[in-house]
Amino acid sequence: MDPLAFLMLLVVVLVIQAFTGILHVKYYQKKVKKITQQYSEGYLGVGMTKKMFRVGKVAIVVTDKKGTIQECNILSGLTVLSRFAKYKEYVGENIKVIDWEKKKHRLVVQDAVKRVEEQMKREAKVS
Repeated sequence: MDPLAFLMLLVVVLVIQAFTGILHVKYYQKKVKKITQQYSEGYLGVGMTKKMFRVGKVAIVVTDKKGTIQECNILSGLTVLSRFAKYKEYVGENIKVIDWEKKKHRLVVQDAVKRVEEQMKREAKVS
């Protein structure tokens, strides 16, 4: 392959990757905004796990003021085509007493729950 053609192909691939990355960020922002508008009371935590050469995950967890999970959305996938899916296994559970032993997507949800707990502590200090 001609070096110039290879370089042009590489540039096109990078531009496409950047464009799809921007679209994915906009999708993520729109999803978080929609959830925050839907739940005016309580806490929202976003957790992330990313490992080299493995599937990255993002979890959005919404709890009420007492720490009971109202909604859990998980994005899991290798490409920018992945979308958030509602995950009902955690809904209705209190973040202080979750049995993490047999839960799917445990690490990413634990990270989101950690963010919720940080918000609860900050609010307790202010009050």
